Amino acid sequence: MNVSAREIAEALGVSLQAVHKRAHSEVWPCKCEAGLGRGGQRKLFPVKSLPQDVQDALAALKARKALECACPEDGGTVVAQATPTALSDEQRRKALARADLVRLYVRHLAKHPHGRKVAAREEFVRAYLGGAWPEILEVLGKVSWKSIERWKRTLHESGDPFRLADFRGRHRRGAVSVTDEQRRILIRCALHPGAPRISEAIRRARAVMRASGIEDGRSDSTYRRVLKEYKDHHYHIWTFTRRGAKAWNDECAYYIERDMSVLNVGDVLVADGHILNFEILNPWTGKPKRMVLIVWYDMRSNYPCGWEIMPTENTQAIASAFRRAVIALGKVPAVAYLDNGKAFGAKYFTCDLSQAGLGGLFERLGTRTIFAWPYHGQSKPLERFFGTFAELERWMPSYTGTSIDNKPPRLKRGERLHRAVWDKQAGRALTMEEAHWAVAAWFDEYARRPSRAKHLDGAAPIDVFRAGRGDGVDEAVLRDLMLAAEIRTIGRNGIRWRGCNYYHPELYGRRHPVVIRYDWLDPDRIHVYGQDGAFICTAERVRAVHPAAGILGTDEDRALLEEQIALKRRQEREASTICREMLERQVLPEYRRLLASTIPGIDGNGTTASGKPLGPRTPALEGPTDAEIERIRREVAELEAMQPATTCGAEDEASEPGPEVVREDARDVFRSDDLARYERLVRLEVSGRTLSEEDRVWMRMFELSPEYRRHEQWFDDLRLQAAVDVVSSS
Repeated sequence: MNVSAREIAEALGVSLQAVHKRAHSEVWPCKCEAGLGRGGQRKLFPVKSLPQDVQDALAALKARKALECACPEDGGTVVAQATPTALSDEQRRKALARADLVRLYVRHLAKHPHGRKVAAREEFVRAYLGGAWPEILEVLGKVSWKSIERWKRTLHESGDPFRLADFRGRHRRGAVSVTDEQRRILIRCALHPGAPRISEAIRRARAVMRASGIEDGRSDSTYRRVLKEYKDHHYHIWTFTRRGAKAWNDECAYYIERDMSVLNVGDVLVADGHILNFEILNPWTGKPKRMVLIVWYDMRSNYPCGWEIMPTENTQAIASAFRRAVIALGKVPAVAYLDNGKAFGAKYFTCDLSQAGLGGLFERLGTRTIFAWPYHGQSKPLERFFGTFAELERWMPSYTGTSIDNKPPRLKRGERLHRAVWDKQAGRALTMEEAHWAVAAWFDEYARRPSRAKHLDGAAPIDVFRAGRGDGVDEAVLRDLMLAAEIRTIGRNGIRWRGCNYYHPELYGRRHPVVIRYDWLDPDRIHVYGQDGAFICTAERVRAVHPAAGILGTDEDRALLEEQIALKRRQEREASTICREMLERQVLPEYRRLLASTIPGIDGNGTTASGKPLGPRTPALEGPTDAEIERIRREVAELEAMQPATTCGAEDEASEPGPEVVREDARDVFRSDDLARYERLVRLEVSGRTLSEEDRVWMRMFELSPEYRRHEQWFDDLRLQAAVDVVSSS
């Protein structure tokens, strides 16, 4: 069906020029035919190709003219009503088809006089159902003349063909036959923190209604529609009540977008901890454990510039990771964006500890701190990064799954084959060093990926990071950030830690507790501090020597052995020098003064009246006189006669004279408890006590025995130590 521009202008209520201008600008399809004037043409526009508002206006004009023809006695026109905006395409199509059918119906009745109207109506319906107008029949289907009469009356009253649309059931759309009391009970049962299923909430609501005497005659489908309607219009209440504040924050609350492009590299470093989804051997216990990965992440470049792996998220692990981040960044960050965890909020990082003689770590470095909101994943950019990091975790041999539902088959019950295959493929937990290497390799690969982040615009994180990196920092300033994990006591071989000895000459002669600070990635050295915080030294790990380095070892083994032997000899010479100086300067003068004050005939220089120096009377220093030897022989013979005989050989040897017999007798006479007796007598003699004649004879005889000669150096040290003890106690 085609219409002219004049008809369109009449339908729209505009000028003919306005219609031509719009048709030209919107390129309406048209065809030309001969006009009424000489050589004139008239444009005809297909109705179906016109814009929808134009089609609606033409339909209203056609219906209005149809009514004017059907009711000429009214003598006027009916003003068209506004087109409904909520009509669907199907409703619109049916309304226009009904208007067309009414127009044809009115024309058909106008051809028949009064008295023949009823027959004309039935004749029109038979023609319609017989296919006289197949397009309208396809849209509207079977109708009666009574329906057409009703449509004619509606069109006459409104003048709007769209009032003929099918609105059946529209007034009840969205309405349910549930009372307000039933609705309240149903919603109250559904909004439970236990998040019951909809069927469970409906059963509970029915029970409450019966107990309250409220009528319950609705179906489950009706109640489901009530709950669905409430959930769709009050989703924030539904989520908060049934799933909690975190779900409400993640799904309902408004979120703030950050503009990362205004930052520079190093302006903001973000830190967070992540429990790894694979197991690592704990170096302290030897057992596999899911450890914590601490990451410092540059917000501008998305580059992970520092990390640490530790059994738990603690202060020192965060400090160690931060030190590496600052070294990689080449400058101190302006802002540290921290998690709200206990370790990140420690006073070691943030507070002013001036009263304790310390300052917060970030305060000393001039870095400001920002803490993320608790239980608010959107405020922590690293949450998304850890989701990407799961790619590495899934390839680890000790992978445990990112959740209970995502556990590998070997960890599920009944999966014997998977466990056997895992064991056969040497499945095991990684060591700490292997884990560090794996994480570092993945970080490098991640940093070289072109990023889809809006503020990076397709660039790789490593490229943006390098462009904004600083000139470097003094690592000595950051040494305090290293992990002070333990307090150790210095031993003879230095400090024992992680099964190895760490030694430095500054540790020689010390036997007190110290604080060691170390880096897990540099196990060859530790930094040693006193308990007052003063730096002592950097101890190197001591390498064990080859058991037969001189014969079977390499040149390196022999050089290492010679180095350690030279160190031992230097210490020995140093110790003997120090002891000799102490003996000459302090011990002996005190000892001599003590003897002079307690023993007559001894002067302050430790000499007797005859001018001989006083010292231990041993065979090695001063031999016995002939009279003393003869007297000792007689005393030995007397003591031997008092002892019971053991063997014949012993008696025969005792009866023979001579020095050799005296030495044999001494070896038989002295027992193990004689050493204790001699020590006791030495201490009494040094302390100034006067010994009996019998004790003095026994001591001199003991000093001639082979037992004494074999341990002569020990007895000399004993006498010296006794003198030192006397001086110390006085």
